[in-house]
Amino acid sequence: MNNKEGFTIVELTVSITLILLLAVFLVPNLLKMGDNSKEKMYDSKIQMALSGAYKYGIDNVDELSNECTDVTIGTLINLEYISGDDDSGYKLMDPVDGGNMNNIVICVYYEKNEVRAKVKK
Repeated sequence: MNNKEGFTIVELTVSITLILLLAVFLVPNLLKMGDNSKEKMYDSKIQMALSGAYKYGIDNVDELSNECTDVTIGTLINLEYISGDDDSGYKLMDPVDGGNMNNIVICVYYEKNEVRAKVKK
């Protein structure tokens, strides 16, 4: 009987190849999951801003028409319809690029007896 300890070259090669294949397929998927979660957080913040714009529209319905009344996220924060998420409480931070979302314009209007809000492109 042969009582050698350790691995053969073939066993090591197969093991290293499997580890590298796993890394090649897993690492990009893990990075993509991080990007997807940031995009979902961004979408969630936009929905929060739209909800705040809707509340703003309800409070100011007499001033609305079927045309856009432009309101920025910064204005909604200053008027306390939504809250900021930075240290000062006056900025909404973009989770994708770390920038400031305060200058995003939301169109608030009155149509078919209902207040509506949408992000202005």
